[in-house]
Amino acid sequence: MKYLETNSIEKLLTIIPESPATRVMHISDGGDPLYVHLKAFCLSKEYEYLLATLNDDFYTSKKEESSREDLHFVKKITLEQRGYASLSKQYDFLFVSAKIPVDFENEFVKKVHGHIKSSGNIILFLPKHDSAVIRRWYEHLEEHLYVAMNTLDIFEHYELLIAKKMHGWGGK
Repeated sequence: MKYLETNSIEKLLTIIPESPATRVMHISDGGDPLYVHLKAFCLSKEYEYLLATLNDDFYTSKKEESSREDLHFVKKITLEQRGYASLSKQYDFLFVSAKIPVDFENEFVKKVHGHIKSSGNIILFLPKHDSAVIRRWYEHLEEHLYVAMNTLDIFEHYELLIAKKMHGWGGK
């Protein structure tokens, strides 16, 4: 992941409201600074935080930081596995800073659907000024009943796509 500006990360975190028992999940493929800020933010608010990483080295370097007492967990995942988190937990916010292969995007959206609470949000870091990629993700999210989709332009190298999961829409 390219450089993320600290002040922009702090602005992004303001979308997470003060609410007890908030759960945040982050799917990452490496040592991006978003992890450091999300972890610190969640610890300061006593929110649960799960880092699910695709990168073996990143997992190895971060697993020692995991702490049940702090509600901070680190898990090694692969995109192909059935689910990315415990099926008994759902998250209010899912940050995706990992690069998802084009041919796996729709499957990915389908898989993470069960990990997000009804009215929860998915936040995707997408390449800046790539309307084809953004349009493709909009279509995947819409197909899996996400609504209130918006882009946010606060980072130099990334455009954020934020969508809300809705339950019971579309007869699925």
